[in-house]
Amino acid sequence: MVKLSTACASTMNNEFEGASASNGEDYDMTRNFVTRLNSMVDSCTPQQDLYKRCIYKVPNLLRNVKPEAYTPKLISIGPLHHGDAKLEIMKREKLICFRKFKGNRMSDERIMDLVNIIRNNEKNIRQNYSKNFNEIGSWEFIEMILLDAVFIIEFIKEPIDFEDGPYKNLEPWMMSDIEEDLKLLENQLPFFIIEEIYDEVNRARLELPSIPFLHLATLHFGKYPFSQEVNNDPKVWGSRHFTDLLRNLMLNGVDIGKCFTLDPIKLKYSAVMLRKAGVRFRVAEEKCMLNIRFEKGVLEIPRLKVDYSFERFIRNIMALEQCYKPFEAYICNYIKFMDNLISGAEDVDLLIGKGIILHWPGDDAALSNMINKLNENIGDTSTCYNDICRKMNVHYENRWNRMKANLSLVYFPNVWRGTATVAAAILLVLTLIQTITSVKSVF
Repeated sequence: MVKLSTACASTMNNEFEGASASNGEDYDMTRNFVTRLNSMVDSCTPQQDLYKRCIYKVPNLLRNVKPEAYTPKLISIGPLHHGDAKLEIMKREKLICFRKFKGNRMSDERIMDLVNIIRNNEKNIRQNYSKNFNEIGSWEFIEMILLDAVFIIEFIKEPIDFEDGPYKNLEPWMMSDIEEDLKLLENQLPFFIIEEIYDEVNRARLELPSIPFLHLATLHFGKYPFSQEVNNDPKVWGSRHFTDLLRNLMLNGVDIGKCFTLDPIKLKYSAVMLRKAGVRFRVAEEKCMLNIRFEKGVLEIPRLKVDYSFERFIRNIMALEQCYKPFEAYICNYIKFMDNLISGAEDVDLLIGKGIILHWPGDDAALSNMINKLNENIGDTSTCYNDICRKMNVHYENRWNRMKANLSLVYFPNVWRGTATVAAAILLVLTLIQTITSVKSVF
């Protein structure tokens, strides 16, 4: 009995020691896991402040539709395309421009002041981008910002002088490509750092008072109809880079009554179909292209000018809205409305005929296809055209409107057809009267 008890005790001790050893191994494994996880977390670079972020890498969902619309052709500005071998040709031109800039009353000490401005703002500058650039060291980053900022300032400040200006080595087509590249969402510098450098340069050169940089940028893009007569619009003066500025210029004068609503109502009928329901089309006397109105069967749309650069330009504005202002996507909403209004070349022809679209390339089918593809992969979370779309759908679905329009389009499309119709009706009535009279005379 004693031997049995001793054996049981020995067995229990062995099991306890085994369990302790097992628990110890589990603890060590768990501890190692937590330590490794902490190490991974500590090594992870914090994301930029979302509030400061305003310059984005275009999401692949949009980029894959038309990659060339978002990619610089000639010049890289900022870190997103920095080091691209295809754009290195302009590095030499930036240095030539900087030499000209430095030769205009900018001593080495003044250049050092500019470098220090960038150094003190490096963290803030980086936080304006949606992507981390740890592979770009601090001094390389400072050099890039300095050369790019100086190039931009000189580009929009000085008139083009091919004989002695900073761009005399550039071909005219290169000037056009640079102009277009400066509008791209991925090709931006934050305005705040350009403004600080611009103001410091003006102080160094004793060019006071000077035109504010943002005003200078607005004047530079003054050739666009939507940028005319901009006064003190807070949206414009709050712009954070060129793409944002161009969007805000487009919104200048927008109807403040436009409210965004969820669960968008889609316009079901194209321009040609609406015309068959009696809708009349007019050019609106509006400076803001977004101010579309539909009242008493009349659709008023401000004139839309479409040239060869329109698609690239508008795609970048739409990409900015999708990343930065998804619930205030005015331009995306406008393009979606036009997409629903245009389903083919006949719709484009109708809108051109009414003066609503001024289409310089001239191919109606190509324009229809381009407008339709602009909306590919664009989110549809809210809209500011719900009320207009609802009214237009109701108008078309009213059978009486379609009957009246059909009568007008078939029998009274112009004066001559209308006169012939009336004459035929009168002749028919007279013939009927004569027939009745003849019948009566017989009886």
